[in-house]
Amino acid sequence: MKNKLITPEVVSPLKVASNGYEYYTKPSNHGSIYYRRKKGSLSSEEILLDSKKLSKENKQIKSVLLSTDENLLGYLAEQEGDEIGSLHFKDLSRSNNYQNEILDGIFNFLWGTNVHTVYYTVTDEQLRPYKVYSHKLGTSQRNDILIYEEKDHTSFVDITSTKDQSFIMINSNTFSSSEVRFFDAHHDTSQGAPELKLIEPRTTGLEYYVDHRDGYFYILTNADNCHNFKLVRTRIENIKKKYWETIFTVKDTERIEDVDIFQDYAVIFAKSEGLPVLMCYELRSSEVHQIALPTNLCAVSPEINNDSNTNIVRFTCNLPLAHEKTYEYNMKTPSRLDFDSNLYTCYRTRAKVSDGAEIPITILHKKSLIMNHNNPVLLRSYGAYGITTDPEFQLEHLPLLERGWIIALAHVRGGSELGYSWYDQGRLMNKKNSFTDFISVVEYLISAGYSNSSKISAIGISAGGAAFNMRPDLFRALVLRVPFLDPLTSMLDPNLPLTKIEYNEWGNPLEDENVYKYISSYAPYDNISYDTTFGDNFKQYNTGTSILVTAGMQDQRVNYWHPLKWVSRMRIRQPNQFWPYQKSNLLMLKIDTNKGHFGSSVNNQSDRIRDLAFELAFLINQ
Repeated sequence: MKNKLITPEVVSPLKVASNGYEYYTKPSNHGSIYYRRKKGSLSSEEILLDSKKLSKENKQIKSVLLSTDENLLGYLAEQEGDEIGSLHFKDLSRSNNYQNEILDGIFNFLWGTNVHTVYYTVTDEQLRPYKVYSHKLGTSQRNDILIYEEKDHTSFVDITSTKDQSFIMINSNTFSSSEVRFFDAHHDTSQGAPELKLIEPRTTGLEYYVDHRDGYFYILTNADNCHNFKLVRTRIENIKKKYWETIFTVKDTERIEDVDIFQDYAVIFAKSEGLPVLMCYELRSSEVHQIALPTNLCAVSPEINNDSNTNIVRFTCNLPLAHEKTYEYNMKTPSRLDFDSNLYTCYRTRAKVSDGAEIPITILHKKSLIMNHNNPVLLRSYGAYGITTDPEFQLEHLPLLERGWIIALAHVRGGSELGYSWYDQGRLMNKKNSFTDFISVVEYLISAGYSNSSKISAIGISAGGAAFNMRPDLFRALVLRVPFLDPLTSMLDPNLPLTKIEYNEWGNPLEDENVYKYISSYAPYDNISYDTTFGDNFKQYNTGTSILVTAGMQDQRVNYWHPLKWVSRMRIRQPNQFWPYQKSNLLMLKIDTNKGHFGSSVNNQSDRIRDLAFELAFLINQ
């Protein structure tokens, strides 16, 4: 995999600054190195920040931001596995001001337009960001001003600035509601806390996200039962919902995921039938044109577009069989983007389930592969929180594809590939659909001639554990990453991090007996079968399943004892299958004592590749 990892010498610039500098990063074995150079001058390269020094202390860089005058660099450093860290400052004017100033316990931060002011959020005991403070450089953190406190325990607080740097936005979000306050980004905090203006009070089910341009707030929202979101705008003098003017909507089978506001255009990042669509909406004429992508079987995401006074949009196109590529597209002169074909193919098919729904499946394999019912398959899925399983490049696919494997991405309900309703059909009292869809995809792959149950493996989160309990005869090997295997116990404890936030996803079993019974009926830990349930029919069609469970001891979201309990109960209830050790029926538990919820540090490529190689060795061996 290291040999196949194409690492660009220079990662795309973070921004081109007004004073003639451009900022960019280069990868290293220890993480990113942050540079700047005078625009157009290759000889003026200057190292601003090197992750190597932090990695020696087992720390990583979470975020880096320049002050609005580009003379100060703020960087948030976390102990690996933690989700809060310390905020450090570097004076790029070489005056060495604030070099020893450190703010502790920071979750997120933002520079004010007043360059000596920093805004930041802190968390409560449940890791919920809930307070916003302002800090004046050169003063003690003890004297920082509390700007806002969120007392609703189901809400996360974040701070952003509008793209034109006019306003600071304080966003309070749950999984199903939004509430946004704003104040003048030029406010002088030495005069006290700013006056906060509320755009629209929170209402269950109402979400909205705000940017500003030329006296208008542009708002992406699901208001008026527009579950797939629409773009509205309103004058800053009339900010309440009753004044919102709809300017762009999509079809029922489409969903807007993001909007980027520019000088003359709004760029709409959307999905249609689960596939990416980019549209340019001209703000004055209301005309729309679509950006022709290299292929619709890809994942598209906005790049850093800090400059609003431009007609150039930068975005990343991530193809399933090639490293990601960043494009610069001129919205005034539309053109088609390039694409190179190769030895592999990627296409979309569907599996029909008993209730009539059709589950999209993205298939990758060698063009020369013969469908002889005997090809090894790796099935991947997520199916929760509205998160999509995008057909993007994954380095770990290449060693399998070369060996004749088929990669199948199952877009089950619980994700939002086919819009909000697709997500809604896989949560709360419909959660089982995610697992049964997963099983139906396996059954389709077998019936369509792709493979058989002795050659099917899967990588998943909780879906893998639940699906295995329901149909253990369908899988040869499973990799369960940071698995949420005991949702019932977690959702019964409101003091755990994120439990209250997740009621919208799983329901509240403390207050609703039906929810309790429903979660009990599929929770992986509570539904492990006994050996006696494996009859002759099972043994005839399956030689056994091997399972690799991975987790991190520093995970603050899914506690490591979830997989510990699950593996222990599996070995107790199914001793003939998994205990003692059998080469053909492995049950392996791998807990990294230093890793958090998101696995290896994104800055440490070597660790990430090592962990992936371990999983591939397990799958290929089995």
